[in-house]
Amino acid sequence: MPPPEHDPTPPTPPAPADQEEPMTITASDMDTNTPAVDDQLGEAGLSFEEFPGGLGADLDTESTVTTGVEAAFLTALMWAPAPMAREVRQIMATGDRWDPFWSGMHREIFLAICAVLDGGAPPNPTLVQAHLFETGRLQKVEGHLLAIISPSRGPMVGGADLPHLAAKVVDQWYRRGYAGLLARMSQIRESVSVEELAGHWENLTGHQQRAEELWLTKRDQLAKL
Repeated sequence: MPPPEHDPTPPTPPAPADQEEPMTITASDMDTNTPAVDDQLGEAGLSFEEFPGGLGADLDTESTVTTGVEAAFLTALMWAPAPMAREVRQIMATGDRWDPFWSGMHREIFLAICAVLDGGAPPNPTLVQAHLFETGRLQKVEGHLLAIISPSRGPMVGGADLPHLAAKVVDQWYRRGYAGLLARMSQIRESVSVEELAGHWENLTGHQQRAEELWLTKRDQLAKL
């Protein structure tokens, strides 16, 4: 009998680890009913209780501070001169695995600001609100948007505080990543054999290194504005 036929096309090799983007942690990852960050090894997601002390000693306080910084950043972005807003938007643009926002509502508003900027207009609150309405997303974020466009303290003239607020948003994203890594390490230690630990450790170390590289890159870009 003739030997079985084989597909002459070799399988596509997996992408090198250094091409993977760092994981990110948002507010949805703290939802006990929602799977959290995937470390690309197939473990179950982390729940709220599995994070060490939440994201810190006081999750409520940390969440309040984090969302406050994000809101101030979005306020400054909408009132900054259009050229500066475009530069910051380019640096802070979100991706599949880079998302610096803790609040999903803030992410929606940021994407609307980006859309207005991409259309060639300044991202002032009126145009951002109109874009959200025209795309059917205003009702979802209206309360958050009103709080952002009517802050108790307005942004600095000329957008002087915008790069600093953007840098703090990036810092907060990086800090959350460490909480996630610590929790993932603890989860892995309790759920896999000792023979498997090295592979998981290597994967998580790679995540940390890529996250640090991205954090440093964005901080450097913002510092040059």
